[in-house]
Amino acid sequence: MNMRTFAAYADVYAAVLFIAVSLPLALEQVPPNKWYGVRIPKAFASQENWYRINAYGGKTLALWSTLLLALGVLKLVAPPGRLDAPWAQLWRYGPLLATTALALLDTLRYARKL
Repeated sequence: MNMRTFAAYADVYAAVLFIAVSLPLALEQVPPNKWYGVRIPKAFASQENWYRINAYGGKTLALWSTLLLALGVLKLVAPPGRLDAPWAQLWRYGPLLATTALALLDTLRYARKL
């Protein structure tokens, strides 16, 4: 397995995992706890904040993870060559880092507004 294929599978597996983890949060099925969810001080300020922040965070993570899943599949079906160049490191690992960071930053921005 070459690095491009490894990165593609990493994106696909991470996206599926993130979607599975985010759905209970998005559906407001996770009560306040110290292990699972968006655990920031603002979320623990009230039960209402917990559910609002975690629902938003779950939906945001699921949305960005869907994009990550699509990019992972695209990496698997893209013809070899261009994606194996040295500059392609960003294409290999960037989507996983970027989509995760964007979901986190968007959730923090939302929480700040509450």
